[in-house]
Amino acid sequence: MNKILLSIGTNENREASLVLCHQLLNNLFEEIHYSETSITKPYGVKYHNDFLNQLAIAYTEQDKEDIHAALKELEKKMGRKASDKESGIVVIDIDIVIWNQEIIKATDIERTYIKDLLPTLDIQLLS
Repeated sequence: MNKILLSIGTNENREASLVLCHQLLNNLFEEIHYSETSITKPYGVKYHNDFLNQLAIAYTEQDKEDIHAALKELEKKMGRKASDKESGIVVIDIDIVIWNQEIIKATDIERTYIKDLLPTLDIQLLS
């Protein structure tokens, strides 16, 4: 069973987007646990709205490439478009931060919201 740390962020219709994201992720993974949420200032000048962030630990038998593709499809299903990035809109952003014990997004793991939210998962991640 693969163990994944996901980071989830949205700055557009934040609460509704997160609820829909949960529904779709719950259908994708055999088991998933969510952290608390936090509101953060955006990284980068093109984003104007604060972000609602959350982490999730998910478990799956699927491989990393299939899950990555499924997450990108889920983002599209929720209305994410490449052109939104230029206008500072993030309907939903779901990233694989850690896959099993492999850090995939080294820069993300250092972000304050990830460090702050990790303890709220109460799950041993790198073991």
